[in-house]
Amino acid sequence: MTSTNLTAWDWFVVSAYVLLTFGTALWARRGQQTGEDYFLAGRKTGWLLVGVSMYATLFSTISFVAVPAEAYRNGMLLSLNSVGYFLFTPLAVWLFLRFFYRAGTFTAYEYLGRRFGPSTRTLGSLIFIIARCLTGAMIFYASAKAFETLVGWRPEFTVLAVGTVTIAYSYIGGMRAILLTNFFQTVVILSGLAVIVFKLSAAADFDFAAVWAFARENGRTYEFAATKEFFSFDLYIRYTFWLWLLYSFTAPLSNYGTDQLVVQGLLASSSYGTAKRAITLKTLGTLPIMLTFYFCGLLLYYYYNRLGTPPVGVEADGIMGWYITTVLPVPIPGLIAAALVAALMSSFDSTLNTLSTVFTIDILKRKDGAELLRLGRRLTLLWGGIMIGLALGVIEAGKRVETTVFEINLVWANLWGVLLVVMLAGILFPRCTARGAVVGIVAGSIINLTLPWFLYFGTPADERIGFIWLGVPGWVATALSLAVFAGHRVKSAAELDGLTWGTVVREPDAAISEPAKSL
Repeated sequence: MTSTNLTAWDWFVVSAYVLLTFGTALWARRGQQTGEDYFLAGRKTGWLLVGVSMYATLFSTISFVAVPAEAYRNGMLLSLNSVGYFLFTPLAVWLFLRFFYRAGTFTAYEYLGRRFGPSTRTLGSLIFIIARCLTGAMIFYASAKAFETLVGWRPEFTVLAVGTVTIAYSYIGGMRAILLTNFFQTVVILSGLAVIVFKLSAAADFDFAAVWAFARENGRTYEFAATKEFFSFDLYIRYTFWLWLLYSFTAPLSNYGTDQLVVQGLLASSSYGTAKRAITLKTLGTLPIMLTFYFCGLLLYYYYNRLGTPPVGVEADGIMGWYITTVLPVPIPGLIAAALVAALMSSFDSTLNTLSTVFTIDILKRKDGAELLRLGRRLTLLWGGIMIGLALGVIEAGKRVETTVFEINLVWANLWGVLLVVMLAGILFPRCTARGAVVGIVAGSIINLTLPWFLYFGTPADERIGFIWLGVPGWVATALSLAVFAGHRVKSAAELDGLTWGTVVREPDAAISEPAKSL
């Protein structure tokens, strides 16, 4: 650890938050007797807690650090992703949620097993593990860059210190502790954001029109969206209308249909109706919050490039931390540090729990009970160690890649699209078969795991294609595999009952209002 930028009062705020987290975990441990208690909080959680926890889980330090950094460096254009996600979320909920509740599953991949067979379930689980580990490592990478500027910690120390604390309370309290601490973490995160936005706005005399005009003069608003190039199919343009449409459609469908991190929170709800209310809360709340984070980046750009001078040697991903430590008075930096700790914990704890769940239920095929509870706790420790090791590797690799945290995160998010194609095929097309699903997952995943190294990480920044396009080849390969093997050993109508759109969509919500027992 290098010299810290925080005072004793700042550290008091951070320490108080960590103690609150451990107290919550100890309280949540009471009454845990089965794996369902540990992994799904006994399926008794209310909509408010689930909705807020879902926001905290998907938020992460990438949002706190990388979103303002994206706006500071490149402008507001990518905030259209948040608008698109908002617009397409109802489709994702309408399409997927009833399937998971009707099956009464622990994981999203149990559906793949019932629809296509055990091999598809295992492969889907492995892809989730790989994708979630990569995403988790990127969250640590973003946190490390923030804490290096904000607190003065070396990146490796951030990973070891915060990782150890998060593993400990996740081990103790399971999903119930995660849901409760995510609620507290959201309060801390939004409090930190409010303070930063207020101070930056005050520095600009609350003249938001001037801030926007300065950003527009420097090409950092939405002016590119009104040009012919925005509607071009040129792969080398960083962001176009077609990339927006592609992301807007696939991101919410992937989250609600294939990402156990989201699905597990929903399955912890007390009922189908509760889960829908939780999603509504999360969806309505996320859009204005994300737009505020983007606008925070414009405020930082105005502060340093109109009212002052950009700090020498500070990259865009570190600009938020620099502002916090050099401008904000005590103990506000401590509050922000606690917010960043909270953002990191809220993603890491959920990742640990879902990795343990998927590995236990879908790979080891263990059933519920006291044995599952004990195994879940041991696997939380194991996956925590693996995640810390992977994060340290990403930190070292990141020193040699010219890019942003925001872009790298979206590059690896393309893996989810492979599972999404298989999930959609299973639901919408009864003639799709197990062989096509297996071949598709293998082919699509290999392509989307290897192409970024040649077309992105191994290519100079000014010669790269748009980073969202990197996922398309793997998705196409998956779809082609499903099409080629369509009709090969198709399941009977009885076997497909409840597993395809035509057999489930006619059921009223009341018929699936309570989760069935797990398989």
